[in-house]
This record gives sequence, structure tokens and C-alpha cells, in this order.
Amino acid sequence: MSEKTYRYMGVKPFEATNRTIFFGRDEDIEGLFNLILSEKLVVLFGKSGYGKSSLLNAGVLPLFQEEEEEERRAIVVEVRLGSYAKDKTRSPLKTTLAKLQEKLPDTGVEPDGDFLSTLYPDAAERPLWYHVKRRQSASPGGRFVVVFDQFEEFFSYPAAEQDLFKRELAELLYSDIPQHLRKRFPELTPEAKRQLAQPMNVKAVFAIRADRISLLDSMTDALPAILHKRYELRSLTPAQAREAIVRPAALTHPAPDTHAHAEDAGPPIPSGAGANFSTPPFEFTEAALQKILTELSSGQTKGVEAFQLQILCQYIESQVENGAISGGPKSEMPIVDARDLPDMSNLYETYYRRQLDRLEVSQQRPAQRVLEEGLLAEDPHSGEGRRMSVDSQFLKSQFAVDDALLRALENTYLVRKEPNSVGGESLEISHDTLVTPMLKMKKERWAKEELEEAKRREAEAERLAVLERRRRQRANLLSMAAFVMFLVAAGLGVWAMQQRQAAKRNQIEALQERDNARQLLEKLQQTEADKVLLDIKDMLERAEKQRTEGYLDNYRAFLEKAKTTLENYPDNPALQNKLNELKRLEH
Repeated sequence: MSEKTYRYMGVKPFEATNRTIFFGRDEDIEGLFNLILSEKLVVLFGKSGYGKSSLLNAGVLPLFQEEEEEERRAIVVEVRLGSYAKDKTRSPLKTTLAKLQEKLPDTGVEPDGDFLSTLYPDAAERPLWYHVKRRQSASPGGRFVVVFDQFEEFFSYPAAEQDLFKRELAELLYSDIPQHLRKRFPELTPEAKRQLAQPMNVKAVFAIRADRISLLDSMTDALPAILHKRYELRSLTPAQAREAIVRPAALTHPAPDTHAHAEDAGPPIPSGAGANFSTPPFEFTEAALQKILTELSSGQTKGVEAFQLQILCQYIESQVENGAISGGPKSEMPIVDARDLPDMSNLYETYYRRQLDRLEVSQQRPAQRVLEEGLLAEDPHSGEGRRMSVDSQFLKSQFAVDDALLRALENTYLVRKEPNSVGGESLEISHDTLVTPMLKMKKERWAKEELEEAKRREAEAERLAVLERRRRQRANLLSMAAFVMFLVAAGLGVWAMQQRQAAKRNQIEALQERDNARQLLEKLQQTEADKVLLDIKDMLERAEKQRTEGYLDNYRAFLEKAKTTLENYPDNPALQNKLNELKRLEH
């Protein structure tokens, strides 16, 4: 039986193997590809969640292997550095060399002997230029494209490692023949001179988050043109988002990779169940599409985040797969209507909670600790979080978890696995968009754990108080038994009083800790209520505007959306008060 294929990737970036289901980015694919062809160095930037990795993996980079014109083809070397961890990660330069070796093993391809090795006799001192030059004949025209994805991680490395990397990269990009080799030209054979003179065409692409692009300024001393040629990946337009929703759903089966994004390639015609898709083809009603585009639109451009869209569509596909969404009255094809859509007000948090719920109950809290404490670093001053790449063996020993839990996290796409420099595997949170909901849930979990601990201590204090009362009763009986035991009884009474006072102190401390934990939880709820109330205020203002302009259906829709949002917080008194207020307003 063939493995199931899914139409939407959720939080997992598209890979080259997924490009036949990658839609909505044709203009960006063409624009970025042409820019890389014409420039030595290109920076791709955009907000987290816009799909930079997917655009590269499934859109742009495969073109360098597919191009029919040989002068546009190139060897692509993809590099992901990972966050720096002392004594656990390779330097950026060593990681780049390892990826080059993985892509093109060094077999000494020079036809007239390994003359380059004689120019660099010390293997430890051979620069990046040397290693690429040795592989020049393996690429058509000596063309290489080196892609550094999630390059913001580079700036977590020590300054000395950053400096060495940017100097060697500058030499690779801009020096056909390094200056110190030019001085040795007279001593070289004609064949060696000819090989050295053959130009290499090496290009570099840096993909970086928009809020980190200013960090590239620190590289301008070695790469002065690094900020000159930039390509901004924006959110999906409504038309692009519509294509990314509709076209994968209409596919009948995973098609072979044959330029799926040609302009004349319309959506495939649905014709029954897919060959090995998880579901048959399905379609969306116009009402469902309009609701998705309206709910997910944000900012002045009213654009849609690609990852939010993928998470939503992945959920819809799962509903089709389990039969919750089925065919309409006149069609056997499953039809997604507006009523089938989930609450879209906080997709990333909902996705995180849903993926945790897929784990076994016994795994859920250990999984949260691994994710929120082992793989997530929080700045103590700013409160900002960032992902960390951590060795899997360290995680297992630090959090007392097993391989089964780590595999489960990988299967839910909450983490991804990468080989590390010590011969093992490192795990990291699958995408930046999950950092914020993980930070929020960590604070909620800590507050609940503190409250549970306070209750436990309160119960323990009460248990000790009961024991003490029993001891006191026994002491009183002994004191009444005989006058001759008065001194002994008196001593027991003093001891009992001391124990009673100690138990009372413990009980008071436990009650205080419980109250502190409750106050912390109430503060979190109030912060959440303030944020939601701001959103509700905006909805009501928009509703009032619709009402004054005569659009009563839109007015009611905004009121209904506000009520639905508030109903998601049944345990928050402030939000429930606002809900009751809206209900009175509606009546």
C-alpha cells in the first residue's frame, strides 16, 4: 500500500518533493529566481510565517536543476547553521564545508593531478574557495548557488567564527584567483594556470526574518553589497491565497514533478478519489473561501500568512479524511462550507494545543516540558523567546523522557530533527511561529503547577494538623489518668503546643502560596482578557460602522464573531461579563 500524501503542509515547510502541491507563489518564484541569476549575492527577507523556506525549497531552488538552458543551471548547496551551543555546534564555516562535502564528495576531479593541494599543503588552512574550486568541473560552467536559510541564527555564534566565515565567503564570491596565488603563477605548469584561470560563478542567497535584517549590517565590512539586492516576501494576496487553498484540494493524485507552475497549467480536473492522497478531491464553497480570506487577512495590505493558511487547510483536510466533512446534496465530492471552519482567531495557539492533544495523555506534560523548557530559550529581560537546537540524548537525560516521546513530537511536526556535529541528532521546534504560543502555555502551566503545589502543601499541613490534634487528645487522656504523671503530661503538652504552632505556620505558608498562585493565574487571565477586549472593541467599532452604513447583515456578523470569540473563554469572568453585555445588546 502506498504511503498517504497530504495536500497541505501545516507548520512544516514545503520541500522540493512537495512542489507539485505548492501554489500561490508563481510571481515570487520567477522574481527571486531571476534576481539570483543576475546577482552575486541576494537577501530574501520576510516575516516569520510568510514561507521563505517553502519558496526556496519548493519553488526557486529546483529550477537550477531543471533549466533546459545550461547557462542557467547550477549546483545548489543548502546550508542551515542552527543556533549556537557551546561545544555542541560546528562553526558556520565548518557547517558550510560539511554541506558542500555532502552535496559533492571531494574525489579530486582535476584531470591533470591534484595541483591545488600542493598550493595549500596544510589541510587545516584550506579555505572555502579551495574546496569549491576542487569541485568546479562537477558543475556546468562552474556555477554554484549557496543558500543560507534562517540566517538569523548565524549571529548567535562567537564574533571570531562570524569574522572568519564572512571573509572566506567574500573571497569565494569575488576572487576568481586569490591574490596570494597570483604571486605564485610563474612556478605553475601551463595546465595548472589554465585551470586556475577558469572562472567560477558562485552566488550566495541569505534567507532571514524581516525583524533581523539589520543584523546583516555587521557583515558589510567584508561583504559591502550584502544589503544592495534584496527580495521581500510579502503575505499572500487574496488571489494567491485562493489559489493555495483551491488548487491542492482539486488534485486527483500526487502528480509527477513536471513544471507544475507553468502559466498555462490550470487546476487539475477532479475525477474521483485520489490514488494515494489521504482524501478524495474536495472543494470549497464561495462562502467558505470568503470567510477564510476575511478572517486571515491582516495589516494594511490585507494579506494572508502562508503558514496560517497551511495550518487551517491541514485541519480542514483532516476533517475530510475522518468523514466530518462530506459531499453536498448534489455531489459526491466533499464540500467545505463556512460552517465547517474552525475558530480562526488564534490559529497557531490552537494548532499547538491540538498537536499536544494528539499525544497520549501520559506524554502531554513531559512533551510540554521538553518543548517549552528544553527547546525554547526566553530572554529574561525582554521576555522574547527563540528556538534552540539541542542534542536528543541530552534532552532524554535532562527531562527523563524516552525515544518514543521524541518520535511522537517529530510525528506531530512540533519538532524537526537534524544531524549534529557530534554524530548524533539534534531536535528543535519546527517553526518560529510556535514560539509565542509555547511561551504563553509555559506561563499557564507554571501557574497551574504552582497552584497544585500550594494545594498539596495545604493538604499536607492539614494532615499534620489532624495528627497533632490526635496526639493532643492522647496527651490529655494521659494527663487525666493519674496525678503522678503530671510532669510527664505537662512535658507532652508543651511539646504538643510547639508542634501545633509549627503545623499552623505550615498551614499559613501553604495558604499564602496557594493565594499567590491564584493571583498569578488571575493576572494571566486579566492580561488575556485585556487583549481579547481590545479585539472585541475593534470588532464592535467595525460593526457599528456597518450598521450606520446600512449593512445590517455585516453588523450582525461582526456581533456574532465577537460573541463566538468571547465564548472561547468560559473561565474568564471579565470576558463572560462582556459576552453577557453583547447578548443584551443583541436583544
